[in-house]
Amino acid sequence: MSTKHRQASDTLLHGEFGVYPSKGIRYALSLTQTGLHIQRLVPKPEDDQRTVLPITDMVGCHTLRSRGTNDIFAYFSIYSYPMKKKKVAMGSTRTRQRLVRTFKVDEASEYEQNQSIAEKWATAIKCLIQEVQISSDMEITPDLQPKARRLLLLLNPCGGRGNALQQCHTHILPIITEADISYNLVQTERANHARELVQTINLEEWDGIVVISGDGLLFEVINGLMERPDWEDAIKMPIGILPCGSGNALAGAINYNAGFEQAMGSELLLNCILLLCRGTVMPMDLVSVTTCSGTRSFSFLSVAWGFISDVDIESEKYRHMGSARFTVGTMVRVASLRTYRGRLSYLPVLDAHRPICRSITLSPNGSLAPLQRSQLHRTISDMGLCEERNIMFERSTAVLDTGELPSFETSPSPGSPTALHTSQFTFDSVPNALSEPDRMLPNDVGCPTHSHVNGPKDDLLPPLDQPLPKSWVTVEGDFVLVLGIYQSHLGADLFTAPFSYFDDGLIHLFFVKAGISRTALVRLFLAMEKGTHIGMECPYLVHVPVRAFRLEPLTKKGILTVDGERVEYGPIQAQVHQRLGNLITGSGRVSLTSF
Repeated sequence: MSTKHRQASDTLLHGEFGVYPSKGIRYALSLTQTGLHIQRLVPKPEDDQRTVLPITDMVGCHTLRSRGTNDIFAYFSIYSYPMKKKKVAMGSTRTRQRLVRTFKVDEASEYEQNQSIAEKWATAIKCLIQEVQISSDMEITPDLQPKARRLLLLLNPCGGRGNALQQCHTHILPIITEADISYNLVQTERANHARELVQTINLEEWDGIVVISGDGLLFEVINGLMERPDWEDAIKMPIGILPCGSGNALAGAINYNAGFEQAMGSELLLNCILLLCRGTVMPMDLVSVTTCSGTRSFSFLSVAWGFISDVDIESEKYRHMGSARFTVGTMVRVASLRTYRGRLSYLPVLDAHRPICRSITLSPNGSLAPLQRSQLHRTISDMGLCEERNIMFERSTAVLDTGELPSFETSPSPGSPTALHTSQFTFDSVPNALSEPDRMLPNDVGCPTHSHVNGPKDDLLPPLDQPLPKSWVTVEGDFVLVLGIYQSHLGADLFTAPFSYFDDGLIHLFFVKAGISRTALVRLFLAMEKGTHIGMECPYLVHVPVRAFRLEPLTKKGILTVDGERVEYGPIQAQVHQRLGNLITGSGRVSLTSF
């Protein structure tokens, strides 16, 4: 079958429309499963050049009508964020730019008929954006649209460089409004505010919880859900992240999973907003972590000891620098490289189809406390902002062959809200970061008391004071770092475990043995930016896929982190629980669901 005939058979809708202001311009539109094909008819172009607007770049479509009482025409606007070249000081780069394309439906002599056509196109486009299956032989009616989603947004105004609120108002809220997502935005005011909040809210009111921050606030939300009496249902609540912090590791993993190029800053944020608007959910592994005092928590990212945890905590003093804090912290720590003695034991996954970097010589080896219901402090809600969509149209836009949009009124889609619907926490700053290997902070710094965390039993782990099964492997020696990670990224620009998936049921255990030179360590981290460190000829780097591990520091003082947050120093152990949570990824390679 020829490409032309195949495209015709794949066409869901076809029509001829004008634009606003008209200027006598008309277009032929063809909607397929993957994009909107646009061909100018009048004035006829010199060639057969066509424009294709990919569905993956779209976030929403609204139907509108002019405020003019005599206007019988209906309109529909498509909101998309394609990649375009942008001039910068050193040349050009590719970035997402907002593009609104508004078409005039003028086929009938009565407004109601034109509106029906506009509504049909809007419904089809919304279904494609959210991956609702439609075909050319189906009758496309508004009841095919997914129900309007309602999200609880939790924002830490102090996260990263402290510009999360500005990013929220500049990018996040306008885009999710275009996607017909309703929301409540809550700014966290203190450590554990979000943790307490998610323990008490009625989860039936929400379709997802999204943190606007770095990775720390998501840790708080996950453990707050696990502290609920109904934790088995609560932890299935879809959770998402919009990166406005320093590390943004999970956002980097979501970006990679979607097939986007590695990005940071506002580019990563825009990619993640687009994926949030698509709404696809994937199962995600969570790892239970037990510390020496018996405190148990659930982690989505990593457990670290040594070089990585030192940089993470000691670079807090450079937080104002954003993600650059880790670069500065790395340089400082490389200049004074430390080693730590410890005992690392793990349960290997012998059948995992994952690369083992190097072989080494190994030897076998309460009740939920009552909580006061938290008020939604400093809340911004989309409810009742019926003029919001009109405000949206006043924003500076780029419209196909036009300048400004006309003054429209909205015609809400059936099944959509009638009124346009319209805090990463951090522990207290850690003072006096280590300057010598034998200095440390008291073990309770950054480790507040929490309610009992529920969750599935750690059936692979005996208590910390009990010996491990003989099937485990134990390594004792001097380490530069130990890292258990279960996402592809340790930071937005650190592609640490390229073979990791959200639900592979594995902890990817990395460790670097003492003896590595400073130069080799720097090369290792530079290669990690592209994920090429796995193939490096580095005899000091070891990677093992495991189901569980135990780390027993033998050096008296040091830093341990879980998901980048400092925990008490001492023996620690962890076990993966496959597909325990749900993550809003916007795309997926396997096991897709929608919320």
